Amino acid sequence: MRIVCIVSLLFAVAVAGRAQDLRAGYAKADITPTGPVMMGGYDLRGSPSDGVHDRLYVRALVFDAAGIRAAFLEADVIMIQRTDIFRRKISEATGIPEANILLGDAHNHAAPSPNPEQKTEWDRQFSDGLMKATMQAVANLQPVRIAAGSGHSRIAMNRRQVKPADSDSPSTYDENNSSQSFGKYKTDKPVLVHEFGGVVRLGANPMGPIDDAVQIVRLDTAAGHPLAVMIHYACHGTSLGGRNSKISGEWMGSMQAYVEEQFPGLGAIYLQGAAGDINPRVVGGLDGNADNIENTWALGEEVGREVVRVYRLLSPELWPKPSVQIETAEILLPRQYRELLQDFTATAVKVPTTVVRIGDLMWTTFPGEMFSNIGRQVKAASPATYAHVMGYTNGYIGYFPEQKAYAEGGYEVAVTHLDPAAERIYLRALAELLMRFR
Repeated sequence: MRIVCIVSLLFAVAVAGRAQDLRAGYAKADITPTGPVMMGGYDLRGSPSDGVHDRLYVRALVFDAAGIRAAFLEADVIMIQRTDIFRRKISEATGIPEANILLGDAHNHAAPSPNPEQKTEWDRQFSDGLMKATMQAVANLQPVRIAAGSGHSRIAMNRRQVKPADSDSPSTYDENNSSQSFGKYKTDKPVLVHEFGGVVRLGANPMGPIDDAVQIVRLDTAAGHPLAVMIHYACHGTSLGGRNSKISGEWMGSMQAYVEEQFPGLGAIYLQGAAGDINPRVVGGLDGNADNIENTWALGEEVGREVVRVYRLLSPELWPKPSVQIETAEILLPRQYRELLQDFTATAVKVPTTVVRIGDLMWTTFPGEMFSNIGRQVKAASPATYAHVMGYTNGYIGYFPEQKAYAEGGYEVAVTHLDPAAERIYLRALAELLMRFR
């Protein structure tokens, strides 16, 4: 009996020693506004929120591998302003290098946009929640088992709708942006808006490209208990349109809640992808759809069921001595010609880029709304088996359309800061950055 006990003890020590090579800690904090706040995402809104559909959270997942720490921080909000200020404060509090902090948002159009200058009570609540979640995740670091896999979902749909024929309508013009029937552009004397067949407007485009991959990374404790799951899927948080005045975590919040309910003790963290030209297949205010929270929750649960299916197929393992590498670059892209008329010396848009590789997992960040086809090229260029794109991370420079979209027209190319040549220049610069990886 004594020999068996000694052997068991030695085995446990050996396992613990191996597991120490890769540790992870997860935490989340509730950041749901306690009162009315201005919501982002739709220009036609003119008044604060008037209620809450469901909760908002900020989530943190910190890796510690081979003496290097990387923090993945995601919030159920839209466009985090001045991410550099938040990242610097987190670095000062945790010791994690600022370059190793990946701060992104779900691009949720049913939520406010946090400001680090803390101009409102909710800004302070967000800042406190972000810091609390990150510090708790660091405190929760422990040995983990890990596995990755992928499934598919079709809740996403390309949103660059091509008008089939000339038409006249008194009601909308890209309804979530400007409307004669709702919001600050509402009028008692609507006029006919003439649309030409062949032009591109916001709407459902079932034949357009999407990336339907539901990518997950499963993290268990060394003892095999649920710890965290990273979920990647590229789709705007716009199932609730500009008429919605209540706070919600959108379909992404619903999805994460569903997944967590299936596995007690599990923490979910959703990382938005290349969703610049991708909406949910049901969008309030477009194509005759009304805002309906039940639709939003159903979309989230649909993705959640696929996450759960893939999660259950995975068998996480201990990773002895995982290789860890983090590389950063400031990629310069050409600015849209029309903007040079304002300042002819400002020819470039700065694109802060971070690439993290842990073992055979890789994440590439982009500070804005990358088109789906560009995102797929980024993943294809990755030297790792499991490649992920993190859009809306470490800043915001707006839309990044693929080059062919400029000839088609539409909302995204009308407002982008980038020149049509940006796609090929970016992919060439990213390829050079990826060459640094062993």
